[in-house]
Amino acid sequence: MVWLLQRFRIAIGFFAFLLTGAFISECLHATNAGVFPGLVAAIWTARPFLHKAHIERQNLLHPLPRQYQVPAKIAFAKIRDLLADTSYNFGDRWHVATADTQTGRISASLRFTDEHTHWEPDRRGHIHTRKERVQRFVGLDIRIQEAGDGNTFIQLDFSPKAEGANLFACDAIITDLTNSMAAALGPSTQTITAPLKSLPPSPWWLLAITILALLSLLGGTS
Repeated sequence: MVWLLQRFRIAIGFFAFLLTGAFISECLHATNAGVFPGLVAAIWTARPFLHKAHIERQNLLHPLPRQYQVPAKIAFAKIRDLLADTSYNFGDRWHVATADTQTGRISASLRFTDEHTHWEPDRRGHIHTRKERVQRFVGLDIRIQEAGDGNTFIQLDFSPKAEGANLFACDAIITDLTNSMAAALGPSTQTITAPLKSLPPSPWWLLAITILALLSLLGGTS
C-alpha cells in the first residue's frame, strides 16, 4: 500500500510538470520555455506528498511501542513460535540470531527469494516480459519489556533491503508479520503519541532553482 501511495504522489508531481510546462509554453509561444519552470513546479507540488510518504514509511518500519495485555514471558514465547512457524514463497524462514529472555530482546533476519517481472526489448524491437528471481532481506529487532499488572511493552524495528528497482518489495512481508503478531498477542494500546512532523524548511537548492525559473520567465516575457 505504501508503494502505491508513493507512486500516486509522484504521478501528481509529474502532472504538475506537464500542466505548468504546457501553460507557460502556450503563454510565451515557445515550445521548450515551460520545461524548467514546469520541473520546479512539479518539485514544489510533490514535496509535501513525498514528505508524508516518508513519515508513513518510517511508521511502518519503526512503529511506536504498543502495550499488550499479556505477560512478557508469554509474549516472548508467542513471538518466537510465530517466527519459527512462518515461511514464505520458496520455503524461506526467519533466522533468529538472538533471543535473550533476560533483556527481552529478539534479533532476527529473513532472506527470501522473490520473482520480479520486467519488460525488455528484443533485437526486433518487440517488448517481452521476463521473470527473474531477486533477493530480499529484512532485519528485525524486537524489544519486550514488562509493563506491570501482566502487561507488556513491545517495540518493533525493521530494516529492509531489496534487490532490484522496487525499493518497497519487503513492505508486504513487514505488514503481514506485524499483523500476525497483533493477532497472536491480542488486544493492545498505543501509550505514546506520535509527534507531529511538519514539513521541514525548503532546502537551499530548491530556492535557488525557483529563483532561476522566475528569472527565466521574466527573460522570456521581456
